[in-house]
Amino acid sequence: MSYGLFAALYDAGTCFALIDSRERRDYVAGHWFGSTNIPLSLFSTRLGYLFQDLDFPIHFLDWQDKASAEAIHQLKAIGFRNITIHNTQKPAMMGRGFVKGEYVWSKAFGEVVAHEIDLPEVTSEQYLADYQDAQLFDVRPTAEYQDFTLPKSQSLPNSLLLANVQALKDTGKMSLLHCAGRTRSIIGAFTLMASGYEGPFAVFRGGTQAWQLDGYEREHDANRLFAADHEASDAVANFLRRWQIPATRVTADGLGAFVADHKTELLFDVSDDAATGQPLAHGIIKISGTNLIQQTDRSIGRYHVPVVLFDQESGSRAAFAAFWLRCMGFGVTIVYRDAPIAAIETITNTVTSNIANNIASNDAGKDTRVVTPFAATQLDIWQKDKIALYDFRPSKAFKSGHIANSHWQNIGAILGQTPADRPIAIIADNADQGHMIADCLIRHGWQIAGVYLWHDADFDMATLASGGLDLPLDEPALFAGRHHGVLQDARDYLAWEEDLPSEIDEPIHDLWCQELATSPKLD
Repeated sequence: MSYGLFAALYDAGTCFALIDSRERRDYVAGHWFGSTNIPLSLFSTRLGYLFQDLDFPIHFLDWQDKASAEAIHQLKAIGFRNITIHNTQKPAMMGRGFVKGEYVWSKAFGEVVAHEIDLPEVTSEQYLADYQDAQLFDVRPTAEYQDFTLPKSQSLPNSLLLANVQALKDTGKMSLLHCAGRTRSIIGAFTLMASGYEGPFAVFRGGTQAWQLDGYEREHDANRLFAADHEASDAVANFLRRWQIPATRVTADGLGAFVADHKTELLFDVSDDAATGQPLAHGIIKISGTNLIQQTDRSIGRYHVPVVLFDQESGSRAAFAAFWLRCMGFGVTIVYRDAPIAAIETITNTVTSNIANNIASNDAGKDTRVVTPFAATQLDIWQKDKIALYDFRPSKAFKSGHIANSHWQNIGAILGQTPADRPIAIIADNADQGHMIADCLIRHGWQIAGVYLWHDADFDMATLASGGLDLPLDEPALFAGRHHGVLQDARDYLAWEEDLPSEIDEPIHDLWCQELATSPKLD
C-alpha cells in the first residue's frame, strides 16, 4: 500500500471498508489511518457484525504473510465477492497516514476540534489556584467514573449531556468537563458549545492522567451522580433543527417495514449506555452512543454508508451521538421508538449464514471426529495421552481461568510456526471459531485430535489456573500502563493524542477543518 490510499478511497465518495486483519497488538503499534481492524482470530464473529452484504466493497491490506493469506482465503470462502487486495508494508517512519494507537478516527477528529475551535482549557495548576468553586464533571460512562475520577467530580456521561443542559445552567457555576485523557472531554465541551449553552465551561486539560502527572491522587469508588435522564424532548428537537439532523418516529408495527426500506444502512440502537454491541431484531445493533463515537473505526468501520440511530423518550442519547458522527463525516438519521426493540441471541444475516455454511461444506470432506465438538471429559483423555491443549479463546478469558498445562494460542501467530509432530487439541469459544481454526490448521499441515467448546459450567472454577500471559497478541501493549500508575505511559499517551492532527492523512485533516469552518451547527 502506498501513502494516500485511504484518502483516495474516501474522496471517491462511494461506500467501502479498508480491512487490516492483523491481531490487535500489531495493529495498535502501527496501522494505516482509516483502516478497520478485524483480527483473523475474530473473523467468525466480527465479519457478521460489520457486514450483511457479501457484495460490500472490501479493500484488504495484505501484509504478505501467512496470516494475511489465510484471511484472504477465509473472505473468499465465506463468499465475499467484491474484494480488492492491496500489498502493504510498514513504512520507515510514522506519520503521513501511518499511525499508532486505537480509535484514531475519533481521537484525531477530537484534536482537530480542540485546535481549530480553541476550546477553553484549564490545567490542574489553574484549577487549584483559581477554579476551586467550579464543578467537575466526568463525562465518561458512570462505571468508568466509579473506577477512578478526579476528587469531587460528579458523573455526567456525554450521552446524557443534552438532557442535562438546563440543569447545568441552573447550577450557576462553571462546569469543568474531564475524562481520563482528552478526547471525551473535548467531545462534551464541543457539544455544549454547539448546543448554544450560555453558562461558563471549560475542558480540564489532560483529565485524570494529567492530574496524576502533576503529583495528585485520583478518587476511587465515587458515586456522585449529577446526570438524570430528564425528559427534554423540546430542547432535543431544537438541537436537531439547529444541527440539521433529520428525525422521524416509527411504531412497533412499522419497524419491519422501515428496516426493509433502509437495509443498506447501518442500524444502531443507542438507548442503553451499558450496551456493547448486542444483536437486536431486524439486524439492529445495540451499543452505547459513547462507544459508537469513541470507537468509530471499530464499531462502524465502513465509510459513506448512512447511519440510523434508534432511541426512546427524548432521544437525547441519539442526538448527542448523531451530532458527533455528523461532524466526523457520517450521514445520520434519528428514529424515535416508543418501546424497546426485541433482543436476539446472535447476529443472523447473509454473512453469518455463509460462515456456518462454509464450515459445514468443509466438514463434509474431513474426518468428522475432528470437527465434532467433544465433551469436557475428553480433555482428561487428551492430557493422559499427552496431547497438547491449545486454547484459542481471547487472552482475557484465558487469564481468568484455564486448564492447567494448556497453552494459550492465537490463529494469527500459530500460522507462522512449524506444525507439531503430534496432533493437538483445540479449545475454542464457539463452534464457528473452533471449526474455522481446525480447518485452517489442517490446511497448513497440523494434525488435529479434536475440538472442545468452552463452557464454564463444565468446571469447578476454583480448580482452574489463572494468569500466565504477558502482553498477549490480542491485546494492545501501547501506553498499557497509563491508568495503572505508569506515569511515562500517561505522559506519552497525552502527547500522542495532541500530535494526531499532524499524523493523519492531510486531505482528511483539511476536510474536517473545512467542515468545522462552514457547518451551520455553530451559528
